[in-house]
Amino acid sequence: MSNVAAELYDLWFDPNSVGGDMVAECWISHGPRADDSDFDPTPGDWLTVGDGDEAALRARVIRRQGDRVSVQIQLSADSAAVA
Repeated sequence: MSNVAAELYDLWFDPNSVGGDMVAECWISHGPRADDSDFDPTPGDWLTVGDGDEAALRARVIRRQGDRVSVQIQLSADSAAVA
């Protein structure tokens, strides 16, 4: 595994907490853009998410409650075929 720089994605997620629906809970204050006052994700936005070890993944914001953002991770066709 390569160590991927956190700056390459918008939000950090814990891969062990992703459910079968591919939804992950993220916190803006714990992510690489915590100090970016212009970062204001809303439901429907597409972001990049990562865990710090693997390449960033695309994810769609499905819910936001203040600092907490729920995203649904989109796997590529290649990733889905391997899983």
